Amino acid sequence: MRLRKTIIAAALAALSAPALAGGFVSLPDSAPFRVLGVNNSAADPLYLGDGWTPQTNGYTRVARRISSVLYDGNDIGLFQDYVYRSDTDGTLLFASQFTLEVEEQNGYTLEINDIFRRGFAGYDVAVAWYDPDLGSRLVSAAHSTVGRTRPQQADIFSDDVVNLRTDISIEEENPSTAWYVIKTNATEFGYLVNGVSITQAASVSGDDPPFRAANFEAFAPVPVPEPAEYMLLLGGLGLVGMVASRRKAK
Repeated sequence: MRLRKTIIAAALAALSAPALAGGFVSLPDSAPFRVLGVNNSAADPLYLGDGWTPQTNGYTRVARRISSVLYDGNDIGLFQDYVYRSDTDGTLLFASQFTLEVEEQNGYTLEINDIFRRGFAGYDVAVAWYDPDLGSRLVSAAHSTVGRTRPQQADIFSDDVVNLRTDISIEEENPSTAWYVIKTNATEFGYLVNGVSITQAASVSGDDPPFRAANFEAFAPVPVPEPAEYMLLLGGLGLVGMVASRRKAK
């Protein structure tokens, strides 16, 4: 009887225990380029663990942008773009979250298969996700320009691009992503035109549904100016000041 109670207690404890945390996974620069998650948060290497947030792990939010996403000129959902700065070394996290608000458009069922973020060439990049209560997990990620295809094509490496693979659909009752996070060694950021693309893969026939993409401005790392660039900038400002002073004296 005592052994049976012990086994039952252990089973209940396992069921109630929080999912084990994975962590940030660096993106490879040689084949295979794609890192894969699994559909079990306790074993998912990309999942940061129950209750994980940037704020509780030493990061402060420094920027936020919410964008409407358009397919064929029609609003289909909202994209949230956050930037967090490390309280210890000043490096940046870029966090993405998308919610699909339209089930069907022009007779086609809408789903989102990929989020592409650009502007990461030359930086160390690692990826992860958190907040499963908000939406779907990060399926996979890669430095790749290739999204979901039918049949699936091989990844093509691009140091500049981070592909975040997802699978959301109102019809399938999973209209939102969780938070997908890109950890970098960048310390400065700005806006990048076409910094994000959100795409839906075409069907095997290519037209039911067709391939669709929404491109829009987003946050991205920017390089810190070199000392020589600062000197040129200061010199330019000084020259402008001298010209203005002379004109005023005249």
